[in-house]
Amino acid sequence: MNDFFNYKILGTFAGTITATSLIVEFIKDIGVLKKIPTRYLVLTISLFLVTITAIATNEFTLKNIPLYLLNSILVATSSIGGWHITNQAINQKK
Repeated sequence: MNDFFNYKILGTFAGTITATSLIVEFIKDIGVLKKIPTRYLVLTISLFLVTITAIATNEFTLKNIPLYLLNSILVATSSIGGWHITNQAINQKK
């Protein structure tokens, strides 16, 4: 891979899932965020990333807000599912 994250990569389904998983894993145990159920934190981060990416690429419109929310739910469930599969595989090797 020649590039780190950029908005083109972040604008893809896989890029948003990866970024969401990385960010949540890094911040979920920080202060007040510990009190938020992880799935809600994942949804919040995914919605933030989807919306910020749309703004940064000049594709944001108010009429697309419901789509951003739906896409965020899809990203969040995929991110959570990917984490569970990875965690399960790691625990089976122990």
